[in-house]
Amino acid sequence: MSARNLTDTECTLYGTKSCALLNMRTCEECPLKGRVADAQIHSDLKLFCDLQPEGTVAQLFESETCTLCKNEPKGATSCYAVFDMAHEEPKALARRKFLSRKSTGFMVPLQFACCRKCRSRILIEAYLPLIVPIVLAAAVLPFVTIEKLAQTVRAQAAWLPLALVAAALIGGFAIGKLLSWLYRRQNETVMFTDVREHPFVHAMEEKGWRPLFNDRKAHLAFTNKPIAKGLGSAPSSVYRMEDVEIVENSEISD
Repeated sequence: MSARNLTDTECTLYGTKSCALLNMRTCEECPLKGRVADAQIHSDLKLFCDLQPEGTVAQLFESETCTLCKNEPKGATSCYAVFDMAHEEPKALARRKFLSRKSTGFMVPLQFACCRKCRSRILIEAYLPLIVPIVLAAAVLPFVTIEKLAQTVRAQAAWLPLALVAAALIGGFAIGKLLSWLYRRQNETVMFTDVREHPFVHAMEEKGWRPLFNDRKAHLAFTNKPIAKGLGSAPSSVYRMEDVEIVENSEISD
């Protein structure tokens, strides 16, 4: 079936729960613009709702207090820490190249409401292995750049100035990693230093979701506002809407 131009009222998704779940704001931005939606799309998006833990992903970014704090009182939300998770179902989405990444069926951003303190802790832990070697390298740099000092060092061995810089970088990185680990251990009692240990992430994993990137450490992206569009960005009220039943089963055109 060839693609046809659809207006808002002609699109079978328009005004339905499926449309609200996509949360694309305008039809011009919708990935289904110009295509005929069938019952399978509604079925796939209903499955997305069924794969949500209690409270849905919306509870994370709708929280007015930090979702990474462990202790009360929790800090006020000032930003959002984004962590992507994926589900292998439905495989039909990957074939349609709709809402998919590679072989992934569903992909959803978990947007953890985060306070200023938790964000600072996460960033300090992440940057310590980079900051410490730079500081140490800067400390030994005069022994390479200032001629009188460099001559004194080279008098011991010609390669010694460069060895000092290399030792500062390598040793600084090792020290930075150690300080980062100690800093993280210190913060584990007051916050979830690794979002993969968060109860909501465990609840997602029980539903078959997995981190999009299986690195040893979770990498977070910070935003000042919640993601405005796309699957997983709709408010919690959308998940409570009633599903629509589509009788016609037209194929999505390529």
